[in-house]
Amino acid sequence: MVAKRRRSAGFTLVELMVVVTIVGVLATLAGVAFQRYIHASHVSEATAMIGSIRGAQESYRSMHLVYLDVSATFPTYYPSTSPGAFATAWPDAGFSHVDQSRWALLGARSDSPTHFGYAVAAGMAGTTPPTLSIASPPAWATTIEPWFIVEAKGDLNGNGVPCYVVGTSFTGEIFVQSEGE
Repeated sequence: MVAKRRRSAGFTLVELMVVVTIVGVLATLAGVAFQRYIHASHVSEATAMIGSIRGAQESYRSMHLVYLDVSATFPTYYPSTSPGAFATAWPDAGFSHVDQSRWALLGARSDSPTHFGYAVAAGMAGTTPPTLSIASPPAWATTIEPWFIVEAKGDLNGNGVPCYVVGTSFTGEIFVQSEGE
């Protein structure tokens, strides 16, 4: 009689290594996609806050006929741009900052932790806006009305490369630089 070899049911080592490799690649792709999602949510926080500041500035202008220059020296970011130094519910009496009283006067606030620091410069018609920190700032025509600029800066992943988000009274656009860092 000829002995029959039985093939046992199971996976070979090569098959298991292929499966582990595929799972590793998929996990890496998921991690990258998740980081992009987190960065995008932080940038949307800055976009929403700039919209809030824009609304507060327009309200201030309707009462005082000028925009409020909030940052003593532009850009002095409020509350902070240090990783991990995120403020909550600002302006807050428990937080000390050189521009805190101006921020309180403007009335823009955040009820949740912020990942960006914000700087706001304002000026009268005919004055020159300050230089922005973004690499390719938009060109604006001569200012014929009062103006304001909001610049948000945040190091979203702690690698030393800041993300900037800029909004102005010159245009309704929001400019973003280094979103993905």
